[in-house]
Amino acid sequence: MRILILFLTILLTACLSNPPGEVPNSLAQQVRTFEDVVRWGALPKMYLFQKHDPDEVVTIPDNLDNVRVTNYEIASRLSEVAPLRWTQTAVIDYVLIDRQVVRQLADEQVWQSDDEGQSWYRTNPMPQFH
Repeated sequence: MRILILFLTILLTACLSNPPGEVPNSLAQQVRTFEDVVRWGALPKMYLFQKHDPDEVVTIPDNLDNVRVTNYEIASRLSEVAPLRWTQTAVIDYVLIDRQVVRQLADEQVWQSDDEGQSWYRTNPMPQFH
């Protein structure tokens, strides 16, 4: 009887350690790094999180040095919408420095992997700070 209980406990623990829909560690780390980049105001680096054609010239808006992020909150946590495709919404509060205007935007993020979850990139456009 003890062996059966031990076996069932091990089986249930194994099933709970990686439930369906659990956020992959590599994705969670990539999204946290993106959040840190935005939160700390390194806004041009946001564009490093998108997948680009090597021959494509990446255009980074000139006005990013006029933006100071004051808050970054997760409005909806990562959720799987398709295999290797996840979405999340963040609310970003920021100030346009030259006008001292406080603004807020909802950043709908779409994250995807083309290599079975080894690496993740953002597939939708970066937030626009106007």
